[in-house]
Amino acid sequence: MRGPQKQPVIEAIAYSPLEIILEITALLGVVASLAIGFYYWHSLPASVPLHFGITGEPDLWGPKLTFWLIPGIGIISYLAMTLTNFFPNTFNYPVPITSENLQNQYKIARRVLLWMKVEVMGILLGIEWGIIRVSLEKSPRLSVVYLLGALIMLFLTIGFYLRQAYRDR
Repeated sequence: MRGPQKQPVIEAIAYSPLEIILEITALLGVVASLAIGFYYWHSLPASVPLHFGITGEPDLWGPKLTFWLIPGIGIISYLAMTLTNFFPNTFNYPVPITSENLQNQYKIARRVLLWMKVEVMGILLGIEWGIIRVSLEKSPRLSVVYLLGALIMLFLTIGFYLRQAYRDR
């Protein structure tokens, strides 16, 4: 069994305009999550949903303070993905990295991580909004259609990445 391959370290690759937009969008997702949380904090009841079953109905409730788990996960995820993006040489690639494809593979990997960062922030923002709506009794359940759509979007992003990586090997 072979160990992990060492990828070459290269100088920073300039961000494209699309990548800048994706980065700003993900950051806005974090800011929106905090803003919405602070805005609704005083309206939330003493107990908020912590878990939702397959139908989207809450099946576990907890103290109001646990509401901040979702924004906290968002902040940690955002920071982790941002930090990870600075080290594309540590990623696992589906194709061998050569001197010819190095730059392009690193760009493709960075772009997919940026897309996934935006998607994760959107998913967490949607869950947070669902928790607020259920807590305030404006909705009986979390939208299963939203969550299913979000998962499909993540898998499509991964599929798109794999297609790009193999195409440009």
